[in-house]
Amino acid sequence: MEQEIRELALKIFKRKLGFVFKPDVEDEVIDKLVASEPFQEYIQEATKQLDKRDVALTNNKMYPVIEIAPDGQRGMAGGAWCIAFVYTKHKGNFVVKGYLREVEEYIEKNYTHYFYNLSLWNLGQHRDIWHFWKKGVNIYDPDKYKKGVKKENLIFRVRPRCDWSWDVSKEEYKRQQKDADERQLVFKRMPKRWIPEFDNF
Repeated sequence: MEQEIRELALKIFKRKLGFVFKPDVEDEVIDKLVASEPFQEYIQEATKQLDKRDVALTNNKMYPVIEIAPDGQRGMAGGAWCIAFVYTKHKGNFVVKGYLREVEEYIEKNYTHYFYNLSLWNLGQHRDIWHFWKKGVNIYDPDKYKKGVKKENLIFRVRPRCDWSWDVSKEEYKRQQKDADERQLVFKRMPKRWIPEFDNF
């Protein structure tokens, strides 16, 4: 935990000051900076943010937690730390936490018939992404920022995806949309378990 606090504190420090370490900077120099009195405000901020992040797991402690260790491969797609709340047909509900790419690869490799909510965390901020296991089926969450939408009309929709492309005629695209409209499921809140209606996809 101390290492995680240190790494986040350094990120906050660099972001706020627009600071970049030289590639050849020695570890002793960074250690001296982290131990300095002025730097402790960044340590405190990092601690506060990590505590806030961990509340999400504490509130869902009834689910088993699987921690995925980072594999050391860097990349933009895998850079965010996340908590995945997974709801499966055959294996029950559980939580997977780790970095984005490793978490998604683990779930896709080991399970079928699931949907999950990814809570992505970076520098104390987070956003949620919903995912359905079967390709071609999407979960669309409510657009809370769209003007003129009444609160009671903020809904989740699970439906087949319709992709417009150059080799699809307008008639075919309209047929796909009609089929998606007929098959879509609508929820005020997403269920916290796999339901039989998901098998229809």
